[in-house]
Amino acid sequence: MKRVSVWGLLVVFLLAACGEAYAELPRDYQDFKARYQKEGRTMEGAAHLYFEAVFCYLDESKQEEASKMLRYAMYLPMPLERSNNYRTFLGRLNDESYHYIFRSFAVGATPENSYSMSPDNFRLDIISKKKESDYTQLSLRSSGADSPRSLWMQEHDGLWYTINNASTYAQVREPKTAIDAQRNAHDADFD
Repeated sequence: MKRVSVWGLLVVFLLAACGEAYAELPRDYQDFKARYQKEGRTMEGAAHLYFEAVFCYLDESKQEEASKMLRYAMYLPMPLERSNNYRTFLGRLNDESYHYIFRSFAVGATPENSYSMSPDNFRLDIISKKKESDYTQLSLRSSGADSPRSLWMQEHDGLWYTINNASTYAQVREPKTAIDAQRNAHDADFD
């Protein structure tokens, strides 16, 4: 019995060390912030948490808490909704027809499967890191784009934050379902 407990603890430890310990989105801002204190110590962890905050925001019932999450992950001095710099980002977060853009960063989500993925269990494909003067450019694969997309990350007090997210809401190839709907818009059989 003790042997099983030791193995169980070892598995939990290994999962936590590999960043796979959380198989669901944060419950609220406090949960997110507590996780950020641990996982935000690496650029990869901070990038994943940024996308978790995005996926929380896409759920209307979580938007108020997710707005705080995004503000924290992006190191913003004011609520996201009060910033003129993020109007396009907010517009795409609030318009369901653009949500596939954010899902395109999850490994396995493709235009052909209409960017199907689980927000509670996803991985990012980080291609490279490039250190600049006071920030680091993290290149991510989006299955809907021909070239990598960037997150600009900056470290403050031992934690990494997303300081420029513009590439994460830039247009990508439309999902197959949207293309099929456009192609067959004239056909009543597809209504």
